[in-house]
Amino acid sequence: MPGTPNPLSEMGNLEHVVVAQDERPNPSFKTTALPGFKKTVQGRRAIRKFDGEPIPDEVMRDCFDDAILAPSASNLQCYEFYWVRDAQKRTRLSELCLDQPGAVTAGELIVVVSRVDLWQSHLKKMSDIMTDGGRKPFKGPVRDYYENIVPMLMKTDRFGFHNLKRRLMFWYRGRSEPVVHEPVTRADHRIYGHIQASLAAENLMLSLAAHGYESCPMSGVDKPGISTLLGLSSSAEVTMVIGAGKGTPDGLLSPRARLPFHELVKEV
Repeated sequence: MPGTPNPLSEMGNLEHVVVAQDERPNPSFKTTALPGFKKTVQGRRAIRKFDGEPIPDEVMRDCFDDAILAPSASNLQCYEFYWVRDAQKRTRLSELCLDQPGAVTAGELIVVVSRVDLWQSHLKKMSDIMTDGGRKPFKGPVRDYYENIVPMLMKTDRFGFHNLKRRLMFWYRGRSEPVVHEPVTRADHRIYGHIQASLAAENLMLSLAAHGYESCPMSGVDKPGISTLLGLSSSAEVTMVIGAGKGTPDGLLSPRARLPFHELVKEV
């Protein structure tokens, strides 16, 4: 890889430090935050039927504010939320969700979209934000990471030249040291985008729950049709649709069921 041998390993000793504006997790969170968080996580369910009442604008906007705080690889935030408010579009979107009750009865409908194609513009915008418009330029490994590593990982072309270049580079470096082994295909970039979008979607649903509202994520939908409805470019991909609102008593299809802890958590 270009630049320093391993910029990621040098991130712990940075000249460019961003001071957190919000309180970071600390022991006090166990009493101030944990009870509410547990209640939110345990209370969030996929609700299949809502009462149809819209969620107040200020609540929705606050939930979106929480959603975009989700972790994002390289802070590129390669996703978009489409809050569908137009009545005709909502009706058509419900049809494209196969008339699932979670869409038809929802007070709000949000389409979560992966936008890996925006990585370059997002990188520039985030760099401007993080460097105060270039007045506080990146230094050392941070500069190498954002100016060299990220473009090297994200660049694509219609002939697959960049993917082949990465594949050979990862193979060569991987013979003698630990190294990332993707992205080397278009599918790798697609997976990356849907992961970023899904992380933000989970934040949105948890925030909705904390505000007293319920949600229903739906991936079994007509994604090409939704893309056409929203006028998305061919490089944008629908990750899921989220129905949200006040759930009805019969909105839960069954009691909560999960696989045993030991089948999902492996201690090694």
